[in-house]
Amino acid sequence: PEEAPRGEGAPPSGWKRFVAGTVGGVCQVLVGHPFQTVKARLQAQGDPPKYKGGLHCMRVTMREEGFGGLYKGIGPPMAGVGTLSAVLFYANGAALQLLTSVATVADNAEVEQEPPLKRVAAAGFMAGVAQAVVCTPVELVMIQLQTQHMLTAAGGAQQFSGPVDCAKKLVSHGGVGALFRGYWATVLRDGPNYFSYFLGYETAKRAFMRARGLKPGQEHELQAWELLSSGGFAGICAQLTQLPMDVVKTRIQSENILKQAAGAAQPTVLQVAKDLVRANGIGGFYKGLGPVLARAFPANAVTFFGFEATMRFLTAD
Repeated sequence: PEEAPRGEGAPPSGWKRFVAGTVGGVCQVLVGHPFQTVKARLQAQGDPPKYKGGLHCMRVTMREEGFGGLYKGIGPPMAGVGTLSAVLFYANGAALQLLTSVATVADNAEVEQEPPLKRVAAAGFMAGVAQAVVCTPVELVMIQLQTQHMLTAAGGAQQFSGPVDCAKKLVSHGGVGALFRGYWATVLRDGPNYFSYFLGYETAKRAFMRARGLKPGQEHELQAWELLSSGGFAGICAQLTQLPMDVVKTRIQSENILKQAAGAAQPTVLQVAKDLVRANGIGGFYKGLGPVLARAFPANAVTFFGFEATMRFLTAD
């Protein structure tokens, strides 16, 4: 969502959105990673399943691996999600400016203080597609680390000692392209995902503004709980939109890549989706729904709050 600095018609500069997006991403990882680990394990498990549900998975993980097991694979997202979030918020701002410029020229009109929601949603879709090239390798390494214990024989040594080791072994096995396994699934997930994400956030934020009689450009007067609530609502909207394709992407990215022949063709999105329906029915697309929704509100509440708080600090007079 685009917020103009007070007293000006121009949007904030790109570097400020980049920095604020980084802060929001770090906040998201710290709050949301345990839920992400549980979700990945539920989605990646085969038949018969090891875990009965989200709470069972969390209990088993803590019993077998300690509390730190819930933060396995946090290295890539801590380094990567901050960057991903920065790229996302930067791309969203750039896309919104582009769409606004096109609309202004086409209609020969002045720039609105409050862009239409359909433009906010379209900019979110464009930003989601743009950041997929960064998101794919980060999430691939994270998922490989989170699920490797499921592919390792009891008592056997794990394949990867950490994120750098994982990335190096994947590249050594299949070239740089191995890091982009699941790219198209990520694109198909993240376009609709961030369409709903930014639309949900802006819709909730504007509802709070109307309830308090605030006008466009007075977003800085919203209170912390209102920003947190708007961010949480955005997270719920986004997760309900993207979960089916997220399950497909996790299946593609959690395979034991090092055991496959170098250069072997990866399964297509359609193949994985068909196999999922055949084995689990439509409900298979909603594996991990519990931890996904449990994570969605708090993780995205702090994401947008971190972003907005940093933007206020950077644009303060």
